[in-house]
Amino acid sequence: MEIDKSQGIQVDAYVNQVQDKKRADQATDQAKESATKTDTVVISDAAKRIQEARAQLDKLPDVREDKVADLRNQIQNGTYQADAEKTAGKLLKEHVRVAFVDEFNI
Repeated sequence: MEIDKSQGIQVDAYVNQVQDKKRADQATDQAKESATKTDTVVISDAAKRIQEARAQLDKLPDVREDKVADLRNQIQNGTYQADAEKTAGKLLKEHVRVAFVDEFNI
């Protein structure tokens, strides 16, 4: 049996056609995958609670006007009595807290 060389060219053309189709299908699949993939952000329950607490804190005034007015009146009337022990205790407590935070990088 004699093989015609033109038949080999037809086979090569068919193989190339099949390979081109596979490449096109792969490119289409990759495009579909990349089109359907999206970034998502998931916020934990703890983070949500922190956000809610922060929102509530933001609603509070920076200065408690009622306290300031009361202290101003006491000072003007000469009735203000500072508790030295209470003040010293709070200063020490704050100092220890700050030192602890600095020490342990909290």
